[in-house]
Amino acid sequence: MSSWLEQIGWTTVDKGDGLLRVLVYGEAGSGKTMLASTFPDPFFIDTDHGLASIERKVPFISLKRGDKVFDTCRSILRKAENKEPPFDKVPIKTIVFDSVTSLADALLYECLWYPGPGKSRRDPTLTKPDWDDYNSIQNKLKTLMKGAQDIGLNVVATCGVKLERDEIRGTFVGKPNIVGGYRDVVAHDFDEVYFLNVVNSGKKWRYVAYTRKYSYFEAKSRTKLPSELEDITYEKLAEALKGEVK
Repeated sequence: MSSWLEQIGWTTVDKGDGLLRVLVYGEAGSGKTMLASTFPDPFFIDTDHGLASIERKVPFISLKRGDKVFDTCRSILRKAENKEPPFDKVPIKTIVFDSVTSLADALLYECLWYPGPGKSRRDPTLTKPDWDDYNSIQNKLKTLMKGAQDIGLNVVATCGVKLERDEIRGTFVGKPNIVGGYRDVVAHDFDEVYFLNVVNSGKKWRYVAYTRKYSYFEAKSRTKLPSELEDITYEKLAEALKGEVK
């Protein structure tokens, strides 16, 4: 009954564990995967099959529709936490979900094709998902995102972007493109949420990360990063986390 007494702690004034949990979203080609690749010792859970833009060698596993994606991801996280093969020899300091957009799509396929005990298999190409399927996807995504954050690693999740009309306010809202309701709450599972965009300045293409709300697109940061940052990297984020970026 009194075991909770042993769990009492005191907050500190330092910068925490120094780990970054970042969600980045934007159009294809906006630099999401490149940013993730700048993190230390990343391991990519690749469902987008878009790693050609990375300019360094990184370990990855590619997953697709029809694979047991959820179970595989949970196994990866468990082995990374316990430093079981291959992570006894492959250094890992960062887990990258590239992308959650494609991961959610694969999980939806999985819900229909591998429905579990007592349910009939449904053809994903012919069957419209029901609300229970979308709830299942949301719960599985939350389990994976929070599970990755609990094992003491940096976590980067990439997403496409979806522009939705807010019927109440009569305007638009830019959100991560994830099937189901998780796109409305995914930002709560990350400390940093950035919208990435490619801007044509007339002379060259600029890769810009917005760390605060920009136009229709939500973003947030607990660091001292400026609201707009070009060519964002892990190094810049790590410095900001220490309070060194003004």
